[in-house]
Amino acid sequence: MTDTYDHWWLEGTNGNQEMENDHQEAWENIITLMDPNDIMGKCILDFGCNQGGFLRKLHDALPFTSGVGIDLASKAVAVANTRVGTKPIRYVNTGDAVSVGQRFDTAISTSVLYLIDDLDAHFQMINDVLVDGGVYYASFADQTDNPSFDYMKRVIDAYGATKMQGKTLNEVVDSLVAHGFSVELIKEYTKPTYEVTDYKKFYLSVADFIQSCESSYLIKATKASVKGNLSGSDRK
Repeated sequence: MTDTYDHWWLEGTNGNQEMENDHQEAWENIITLMDPNDIMGKCILDFGCNQGGFLRKLHDALPFTSGVGIDLASKAVAVANTRVGTKPIRYVNTGDAVSVGQRFDTAISTSVLYLIDDLDAHFQMINDVLVDGGVYYASFADQTDNPSFDYMKRVIDAYGATKMQGKTLNEVVDSLVAHGFSVELIKEYTKPTYEVTDYKKFYLSVADFIQSCESSYLIKATKASVKGNLSGSDRK
């Protein structure tokens, strides 16, 4: 994931905006699952920010000191920068977090890991930009044993600028541990009801959709601490 492009989601007349609209409820849920102490007053990286909606919503809920969103979709990033307002956020058209030239207390990616081919390189990059003791939150669902996997992949590969990967939860966790993180899994879907009206967009059956919900986690990966190091709020 190194080459930039105009838009990530190409379905419809304004795919990026439609995707942002569709993610609002999931973003709100993810924010409730995060430890406020990892966000408030901290320096935040949003990896795969698209039009920047998540980072702005996060700041409204849990004000942070500064935030940077990065994404490969150049036109989405341009839109994001027009929507910043007075928030302490900037958006950069890159997939290389190291090139931003800043250390972060917390990094976040939502619905991104399933698109990354080289997990080892990605987690090493995140490790490099996090302060010691910093946290990486990443939403992920292991779809490899879902009966709708091939159908889902065909849809995403047809409309997405990057292709869906078939990574397992074991692969994700093992790679994080290998790159110096301790890992916790937070159950992402905890509601007693399922909204299944639009399940056919990515799934062949309601049961497959529910299976996906039940296998969705917010990963909390914490980088090992080294005594005496400063937080990202103090190190630029």
